[in-house]
Amino acid sequence: MKLEPKEIQAVQGSFLLADIPSEQAALFAAWGEKQVFEDGQIIYSACRFRRAIGLLLEGGARIYSPSGAPLNLLGPGGCFGAAALFNPAQRYVSRIVAQGKTAAAFYTDGQLEKMFAQNPRIARNYIAFLSQRIQFLNDKIGSFTTPTAQARAARWLLQKEQELQSVNYTSLAGELNLGRASLYRALDALERQGCLARQGSRIALLDREALERAARPHIQKEETE
Repeated sequence: MKLEPKEIQAVQGSFLLADIPSEQAALFAAWGEKQVFEDGQIIYSACRFRRAIGLLLEGGARIYSPSGAPLNLLGPGGCFGAAALFNPAQRYVSRIVAQGKTAAAFYTDGQLEKMFAQNPRIARNYIAFLSQRIQFLNDKIGSFTTPTAQARAARWLLQKEQELQSVNYTSLAGELNLGRASLYRALDALERQGCLARQGSRIALLDREALERAARPHIQKEETE
């Protein structure tokens, strides 16, 4: 399905075509193939994927790890599928599920190679995106391997500092691989320490340094020995 003019404009505004001359960006954006997914429909899975990245035009995409743990929720402008590109593996690394009615524009590895050749700035944009993904995944690995519930919650709060106006505690417990009771105890402890204040689903950070210490309990222990 071809992209409509407003969808082409949306892709032009994506990270991939940032700082690219308008006419050339519009030409590249129009190469995309649009696909629409219903709520709950699997977009990519271990054995069902295509060698293409997807740029979300509307709706959302929930990303799950191979074990089923929620990793991320993407909205319009988000990108997925990088692990399927330039990779001979026959399996995809995660499961991506549509959140609401969702539309995405897909660009194959062959199309990206042509873009890189015609404008190296696009290759740089893509490398910057991959670097950000590596940092995100390293942070996510850290949250799973952090030993205490309090440290996991502290790490998450530091990473999501700009997204604390409406926290879904049930989803957060699943994301941190914690029970809801454990999550609430951890947040209560951080609140008693003066790290944060809660009002319903809203969390305000009060002491970032204290929160950073709580996120690294092993460092705290070393400093007191």
